[in-house]
Amino acid sequence: MRFASLILLVLLALGTLPSCKRIEDKLRRLAEQSGVTPKPPPPPKPAEPVLTPEEQAIEKKLQESALLATAAPEPDVPKATAFELNKSSVVSILGYHDFRERGGSPMLIASTKFREQMQAIKDSKIPVISLSDVMAWKKGEKNIPEEAIVITMDDGWEGVHTFAYPVLRDFGFPFTVYLYKKYVNIGGRSLSWDQIKEMMQHGCEIGSHSVSHESLKKRPRSAKNDADFQLWVLGELKDSRDFLEQNLKIKVTSFAYPFGIFDDAIMETGLQIGYESLVTVNGQKVTWDTPNGKLGRYIIHGDSDTNFKLATSFRGRGDVGSNKFLVADAKNDKGEQLILLTPKPDAVVASRMPVIEADLKKIGTLMPESIKLRIAGLGTVPAHYDPATMVVRFQFPYKLRREECAVSLSFQRDPAQPAEVVSWRFKIDLAAAYLPAP
Repeated sequence: MRFASLILLVLLALGTLPSCKRIEDKLRRLAEQSGVTPKPPPPPKPAEPVLTPEEQAIEKKLQESALLATAAPEPDVPKATAFELNKSSVVSILGYHDFRERGGSPMLIASTKFREQMQAIKDSKIPVISLSDVMAWKKGEKNIPEEAIVITMDDGWEGVHTFAYPVLRDFGFPFTVYLYKKYVNIGGRSLSWDQIKEMMQHGCEIGSHSVSHESLKKRPRSAKNDADFQLWVLGELKDSRDFLEQNLKIKVTSFAYPFGIFDDAIMETGLQIGYESLVTVNGQKVTWDTPNGKLGRYIIHGDSDTNFKLATSFRGRGDVGSNKFLVADAKNDKGEQLILLTPKPDAVVASRMPVIEADLKKIGTLMPESIKLRIAGLGTVPAHYDPATMVVRFQFPYKLRREECAVSLSFQRDPAQPAEVVSWRFKIDLAAAYLPAP
């Protein structure tokens, strides 16, 4: 091969370089004479056929699909479910005033009657929540139970600390106290700052109840004209709030109209200066659509249970005093489980379409027409009752998107007896619900 290269150089130097074809022939003959067999040249690559426009479009789609599949593969477990606000909740706000060992007037309730009412709420398992939780729900920040109770007290009587506060602390119930400026820490039967601060450490929220506790629609003598009257109303709303915020180092966001007297102009003024809620004495439950400046309350008059029963009756279920509430693990006199519940209370299930069942065989005789099954977010559902097996059954028609499900079952054994209610909760493992079956 070195000899062939030398010949090529000589030919280049003489300027007599033959054509490529002749060079290849001479190199081949020289290689044959030297005994070296050259490797045959590789065959030319076949030309790529030109794609038609249709084929080009298909090729583009395939490439894009492959690119997307590589860049964003489908996860085995989806991301956390987006927050879904439950707008079907109903809240009942109770309003109290003063407390003593004995009652005696519409604004004064005996401590024994108050404990009896709080015990009835505790037994009913209807949650007691704070007013701030209600407002967070109405702002779309969190969910609250399907049915809930809020407890409030007006004026700032010392009896709140002496008699009501110990009961509320024992039950773990949050509450709100509405104070007016002229009746705070003035001695006598008024709450002191120390008593207020102590209660604030154990579930008490503070609201404003004006400066003077006068009707906001009655012009005082000091207001000579409409402008003076408007300034007075503004002061009653704003000065009372500033007074409480400065002394308690908190933000006051709720106002209780003195005597429940107000009009739309007063309400708008309150909302404009920053109150998130303003409560009345109108006996109405609070829903998602209730205006924040007109939150109704059920004022409890002395030892009368009338308004208490109205307040604690939800959607025709009857008030907490007319029902008998059973614990989920209640047993009969033989020690047997009274009601077998599926899913079990506090259980965690993987199915997003669970079947709810309640086996009532141990109950004995009951009235089938009295059976009602309620589910938080849905209300009363069309559950099926089998008289032969005495099993109440309900299949969810769609997949649940929440992590917790609250269920309430009521029934009567006899028309003369009150309805019996059992409530329980279970959880849904949303992540496990997406995993493939083993």
